[in-house]
Amino acid sequence: MNNRNRANFKNIHQVIDRLNSSTIAYAVLRNYDNLLEDELYMDGHGDIDLICEDSRKLASDIGAIDHPGHVKNGRGNGMHYIIYVDNVEVSLDLRHVGDAYYCEQWERDMLSRRKLHNGFYVLSEEDYFYTLIYHAIFQKDTFSEDYQQRLKKMGEDLGIEIKSNSIVFYVNLLEEHMKEHGYHYEYPVDKYVPLKRKYIQDTSLLKFHFSRYIEHLRFETKVKLIELLVKIKHKILNRG
Repeated sequence: MNNRNRANFKNIHQVIDRLNSSTIAYAVLRNYDNLLEDELYMDGHGDIDLICEDSRKLASDIGAIDHPGHVKNGRGNGMHYIIYVDNVEVSLDLRHVGDAYYCEQWERDMLSRRKLHNGFYVLSEEDYFYTLIYHAIFQKDTFSEDYQQRLKKMGEDLGIEIKSNSIVFYVNLLEEHMKEHGYHYEYPVDKYVPLKRKYIQDTSLLKFHFSRYIEHLRFETKVKLIELLVKIKHKILNRG
């Protein structure tokens, strides 16, 4: 998208109004408790994660522009965008149906089950719980204490007995839900989002895409090489 089409919103409420005026269905994926607090974005700490039917159309509707760090050959990747709130840059990740951030059927289902919350759309309580398990374990570097506590509280609110805060317990819970609804694991189109295969309990739930797997492998190898070179550089400098 061209910078000339960008919108500069006075506050986050205007962003929500623009989202709601679009014909493209969306839902905030997580961390929406403070979504309407403008101070969060003014401090430069705010970002917004959405799932939607069509990311490019939604971005056009709300005046979002392609994130410059994710533009190749003059075209964005359809997932990473920027909006401006009171002239402050705010990152906007538009996950969309078919991008394998979650499997396509689950993405369609979560949009069909979305609900209105404080004037904007969010996932159902059940989808929020299970997508957060998936995100916290398979898409993050570590299963943090914060995620463990949040999931425990969310599970109990849903009437689910949380017997353990272990990865194995939550993955088994997730996979039971996935089998019930016909969902599966996939490597995301976005290579910056990992799929931690080592935590999968039932490998029959993995829908394998060889080309996407190779792209992820190349990216992860490159990252590890850079990390190794940085460590070597630090050791050399410290010796000096």
